[in-house]
Amino acid sequence: MTRTVLVTRAAKQGAATAMRLRQRGYDVVVAPLVRIERLPATIPPAPQAILVTSSNGADALADGSGGRLVPILAVGQATADALRHAGFTDVVSADGDAQALAALALQRLDPARGPVIHVRGAEIRYSPLDPLREAGFETGEAILYRTVAIRTLPDTVVRCDTALIYSPGSARRLREAMPDPAPRLDIVAISAAALVPLHTAPFAASLHAAPHPSQAGMMQVLDAFPNNPGIETGPHN
Repeated sequence: MTRTVLVTRAAKQGAATAMRLRQRGYDVVVAPLVRIERLPATIPPAPQAILVTSSNGADALADGSGGRLVPILAVGQATADALRHAGFTDVVSADGDAQALAALALQRLDPARGPVIHVRGAEIRYSPLDPLREAGFETGEAILYRTVAIRTLPDTVVRCDTALIYSPGSARRLREAMPDPAPRLDIVAISAAALVPLHTAPFAASLHAAPHPSQAGMMQVLDAFPNNPGIETGPHN
């Protein structure tokens, strides 16, 4: 029996994830629970580096008119790849989360070489600039987009037996939008933190965090599932 995976990411990211899932043999229901609105912010001049903590931030930065030569530190490989594809020539991945990005910035950057700018959305849980400020860096932010919740799921959600969760926010939106009665879903999240809003969700058949905070880690968990959905495959992470 082929698993049917629910993808609730914003349209562009959701389409890319759906293509990857279909290439791996899964059925997919794409049902965005968020849309991205660009904001009219600009990048402060002459930063020594720009920190990018999401693929949406990468897209917003790429759509701007700035040069492609500023060094970029990206949170993970997917974000780094998106920036390279957009023409940025000096991109390094922290290959982790926002805290890993902060650690990479402290390792590679110098407080004497100018400001460090964080490109981000309107809402964040953790700022990678906080440790830099404590270390004496000049910092700034460019809030280039915001997420707007979509509060309904299509009727096709009843076909799903698995869902991918990329953040605590996407977990909360899924819980709020889930119909009653709801299908039972095996949940695969990018991190244990992203699972927290679903710990008591009645529709969660099982909860699983990726061994590494990346889409590749999520696919690793998903590929390890038995074909038969709804079977507990291990302790909740």
